[in-house]
Amino acid sequence: MPVDTVLPDLQVSLHLDPFAPRAARYYVAQLDRPSPDLRDAVVLLTSELVSRAVEQCEQSPDESVELLAWMPPDIVRVELRAPRELLDLSAHADRTHYDMLLLDQVADRWSMDTADSEDGEPSACMWFEIDRNVTE
Repeated sequence: MPVDTVLPDLQVSLHLDPFAPRAARYYVAQLDRPSPDLRDAVVLLTSELVSRAVEQCEQSPDESVELLAWMPPDIVRVELRAPRELLDLSAHADRTHYDMLLLDQVADRWSMDTADSEDGEPSACMWFEIDRNVTE
């Protein structure tokens, strides 16, 4: 069942500086609906997505990204929206994909969607979803 992505539980813009991953962890951890185990998984994966963007941002230090999260009863979805070059998977071809390994192991689904933004710039949305247990 798709997540209703109209009204996120969290929507924040992050300046991509060395403190952005910590800020992302803080914001997501404040969403206190999931169980502690699920919250820890969501915080970890969110931090990895933001860290990926920070690493790629070294060439353009004034970049910002948008972090969104939805936490309905059946699923957790987190999105990071940024210029495409900050999330591009091919930019990491020469490195170990620790963040991709974590996404594969922890998330139930994840992907990166690309498009052109309203101003014609290439943009991307990297997202993951984790199914929630009915007992939470």
